[in-house]
Amino acid sequence: MFKTVSTDCNLDCDYCYYRQSLEGTRVRRRMEQPVLDAFMSQYMQYIADVRAANIAWQGGEPTLAGIDFFERVVELEAKHAPRGTTIANSLQTNATLLDDRWGELLREYNFLVGVSLDGPEDVHDSVRRDRGGHGSFRRVLAGIDVLRKHGVEFNILSVVGPHSVKRVPDVMSFFRSEGFTHVQFIPAMSFQSIDAATPATYMITPEEYGDFLIALFDEWYEHGFPTLSVRTFDAILQRYLGMHSDLCVYGEQCDSGIVVEYNGDVYPCDFYVHPDWRLGNVMDDPLASILAKPEHPAFSARKRTLPAQCQSCEWRPVCNGGCPRNRTNAEGAPPEYFCESHQRFLRYADDRLRSLSERLARRIRTARATYAAPGRKPPERNEPCLCGSARKYKACCGDSRAEQSYLF
Repeated sequence: MFKTVSTDCNLDCDYCYYRQSLEGTRVRRRMEQPVLDAFMSQYMQYIADVRAANIAWQGGEPTLAGIDFFERVVELEAKHAPRGTTIANSLQTNATLLDDRWGELLREYNFLVGVSLDGPEDVHDSVRRDRGGHGSFRRVLAGIDVLRKHGVEFNILSVVGPHSVKRVPDVMSFFRSEGFTHVQFIPAMSFQSIDAATPATYMITPEEYGDFLIALFDEWYEHGFPTLSVRTFDAILQRYLGMHSDLCVYGEQCDSGIVVEYNGDVYPCDFYVHPDWRLGNVMDDPLASILAKPEHPAFSARKRTLPAQCQSCEWRPVCNGGCPRNRTNAEGAPPEYFCESHQRFLRYADDRLRSLSERLARRIRTARATYAAPGRKPPERNEPCLCGSARKYKACCGDSRAEQSYLF
């Protein structure tokens, strides 16, 4: 993850813990060319064996770096990447600065774009405003129109706070009406980084978040054939299937990647950008040397040390103790702030999650059996399904509703 402009932003969202870094209120922080050059060369050497580069450009608002900066990015990627390397760029943005030139660049180089949008206009504009107090909803939709016009793939990131936690039907109805296919929800919190002296504070209660997950699941499930991807539920289903979760919250360790700040400082996680967790700087040491420091694998492994309450919990194989940033140390407190939320949700949805995961597993087996041999075709509608369910294909993996529902 590249913090291209650090935490600088052109909006003034009520719940943002980066608000002290508003664009125009301080010296502008921008990644200088030598830092970008040094990192890109080092990074492409680091991934030379796997030949797969995955870079997320975030902020603040990363488009403040300007389109010339990102044109230089793709030039350097092409220059330094070993032959045969797959390069995946993603950009998280509030979309208010996007225009046709941005659309052309993002499409040409296949950027995956995440757009911050909290829901319908009254929900979104209640918190996501600029420094003049003006809502950003219309500008965000204009940016989405640019992405659609140029055929840029995008998904939606929605922050769950007091403004939206009780508005699930309205939010989901709006997202469906806009034709969005991939949505991620994250709970709002009031702290940027973790240090021993600053207690974590949150904007919604565990009970509210549990109610939100339950209401969201009911809106999403669609009688077992969901057509909208909600990342939280995707990640949980991956755990039910015994797969590695794409969402680090439910992973077995903290290994989602590294964060590089605008000045070249390297940290193990965006929620641990604090001097206590700094691993080094790419202008002082090669990236490979920084990541070889014992502090890096030690950070990744610290999540595995779970409290006794987690180790004996029936839901541990699903949540793996949640995110370490949310762990509480107070005597008698839950091991993770949202522990109650996840327990309530999983108890509520377990039967349907199991049913859905079993059907997904059958579809995976069918796909593997179908394409295992060259030229093999799916069975006819009335033939036995290849997944081994003993049902006809038309009533199992060939169900038209199953064909329309998503697979991660």
